[in-house]
Amino acid sequence: MKLLSFTLLSLLLPVTAAAQSSEQTQEQVWQRELQYWKYVGSNDTTGYLTLWHDNFIGYPDTGSLTRKDKIAGWITEVHSKKDRHYEYRLIRKAVNVFGDVAVTFYDEEDIWKNNKNEIVSKETFKITHTWQKHHNTWLIIGGMSAPIPNDL
Repeated sequence: MKLLSFTLLSLLLPVTAAAQSSEQTQEQVWQRELQYWKYVGSNDTTGYLTLWHDNFIGYPDTGSLTRKDKIAGWITEVHSKKDRHYEYRLIRKAVNVFGDVAVTFYDEEDIWKNNKNEIVSKETFKITHTWQKHHNTWLIIGGMSAPIPNDL
């Protein structure tokens, strides 16, 4: 009986360890997404660019392919509106891990408030980023963003 219990335990441990490892990796990658938005919220384009692989290419919501050297321009624009204050809300959908590659899926809500802290407008985007681990650091290697029409 002890041998059977030991055998079953030794068979289940790698599965449990793999599940925990996958969950830990999902959380590591999600923390990088949260850091992304902290950089956006604080208008830190230098920090923001540290999240991107040098060979990144993707489709932000502009509709044209963009590389790393052009990816941060929108942040300064967001913070240039003196009569409006920018806030965001993230709705995590999934993080899918494939070894050293992970794909995040989430919705992001832009919330614009006036000087009286009243909401003036909202816009929601569907976002996906593909992350790859490089030298123990997760970097964005690809991604897409698209607005969700308000009439849905």
